[in-house]
Amino acid sequence: MNDALKTYIEQYVVLELGMRELIHRKGNSLCAQCSCICCDAVMCIEGIKSPFLKLVHQQTDQYDEQKGFLSDTGCILKKGRPSVCYEYFCDDHFYYQPDELHAEVLKIIGALLYHATRNAKRDLPLDEIMQEEELDSLDFQQLEKQMQESLQAMEIIQAFYRDGTMADESYKALKRIQIPEEFKTPAEASAH
Repeated sequence: MNDALKTYIEQYVVLELGMRELIHRKGNSLCAQCSCICCDAVMCIEGIKSPFLKLVHQQTDQYDEQKGFLSDTGCILKKGRPSVCYEYFCDDHFYYQPDELHAEVLKIIGALLYHATRNAKRDLPLDEIMQEEELDSLDFQQLEKQMQESLQAMEIIQAFYRDGTMADESYKALKRIQIPEEFKTPAEASAH
């Protein structure tokens, strides 16, 4: 593994753990009460197929053919989860947001990993590159720029949740974060 990839993985872990804390803080009570669990072992396959995610989580030996990475108490992966695990929020998460800005911020939180890894090789995100040897030959300059945008957005969101306010410049920085097409509302999709 080259130094650029190693550094990128370190930043990716910081971003993922920060996102997990934000999501946990804002949605844990809803998820804990829910009887319709959205986690599914089918989604765990991506964590095994993706060479990048395997380098991040380093827990391939914990994968179970029937359960994936799921246990009775939830996912055993602390890092290196498939991005869909962060991108998807049920309607209740948006319904219980205090206003539209909070709902938009929640969607941006879910898109931070996607944004940081998008277009790693043409239009493929980093976790969809299926040949490990290709990871060392990627141009990390663009990926690093996207990672810095995601890390900056995470800091802005952390401050927003602490203070309850957001400056115009901070909002503009959040608008740089690309949201995956499948998680955009029809209005968001037609705006681009």
